[in-house]
Amino acid sequence: MIGRKLQERFEIVRSIGHGGMGTVYEARSLSGQERVAIKWMHARPFAAGDPDLLRFVQEARIVGALESPHVPRLIELAQDPDVQVPYQVMELLAGEDLGALLDRVGALRPDVALRIAAQACKGLAVAHAAGVVHRDVKPQNLFLARKEEGGLLVKVLDFGVAKIRRAPAGAPKGLTAPSSSMTDSGQVVGTPLYMAPEQLEGAKHVDARSDVYSMGVTLYALLAGKPPHADAKSLLELLNRLVSGPPPPLVDAAPWVPPAIRTVVERAMAASKEARYRDAGALLEALEPLLPEGADLTEEMLVPVDEATKGEALARQGQALDAGGGGAAAGLHTPEERRRSPGRGVAVAVLIMAVVVGLCWVLLRR
Repeated sequence: MIGRKLQERFEIVRSIGHGGMGTVYEARSLSGQERVAIKWMHARPFAAGDPDLLRFVQEARIVGALESPHVPRLIELAQDPDVQVPYQVMELLAGEDLGALLDRVGALRPDVALRIAAQACKGLAVAHAAGVVHRDVKPQNLFLARKEEGGLLVKVLDFGVAKIRRAPAGAPKGLTAPSSSMTDSGQVVGTPLYMAPEQLEGAKHVDARSDVYSMGVTLYALLAGKPPHADAKSLLELLNRLVSGPPPPLVDAAPWVPPAIRTVVERAMAASKEARYRDAGALLEALEPLLPEGADLTEEMLVPVDEATKGEALARQGQALDAGGGGAAAGLHTPEERRRSPGRGVAVAVLIMAVVVGLCWVLLRR
């Protein structure tokens, strides 16, 4: 592909990413100096109703309709006439995704984590207002793009498995739900560490509040350095935790995080959809009072929580436990006690067996 010219308009320069459905390349315009990203589907015969093809086209429709600086700009959707492979031409982003940032830095300062989450919510809020549910919000799909004038801008990436629900009045034209589902009945879509419990039950149970849950888990990871169930030893254990009880409290993983922030994270990650924020816009409204200086970001802010802050918080936590006569007397419980849910073992086992095949299919495609 390197050096290939697409319809005498763009020349492929290099590969910059690879996924289950295709590859992303950097390309240059042959009519100027503009650099763009080309998202290219894997070459193979496509039937008219091929789900991957439908998702690829739908992703372009969604991104093209969502007008937000926090969603990548779609330049065009086209098809190579030589091999009949569709491709998307998008703005080229420079920077790194949050997954890479977490691997590199670990837990961020609470104010910085909130700034990132607030910017991501601005992009998701536009999608939710248009009736679009992302279904795969996670650090790897949130990109810290460098702006030409300096600073960083969070972009919500990869709407490839997004679901268009009934669009509300005033939604962008063209964003109508497909006439037939692109997801098999009972198929699980998402990334297990970040997905909401109801995503295990199938696509019909997913709405904007499912994205809110995933955004809550992402914020938890930014604050603690890892998501709440990162220590699960197997996929089965992870699924069991998702349906058996609430995630481990953020105070256990990151005691330096202020109570007001913990409250927002815990509500976003509530097991019941009804207890969460209704959509990303409502979550953003809850975050904004915690950011009196706004949500602007710079690269200099991307540093880990300092060890002194961690040490002080752990010392205070230890003093509180001593004063309360131990974890049980202070109202704290072990992770196993928190996850225990009597009487649900059989139901959990049945649910796990029902979704394992679908989850494995999803994981193999990532």
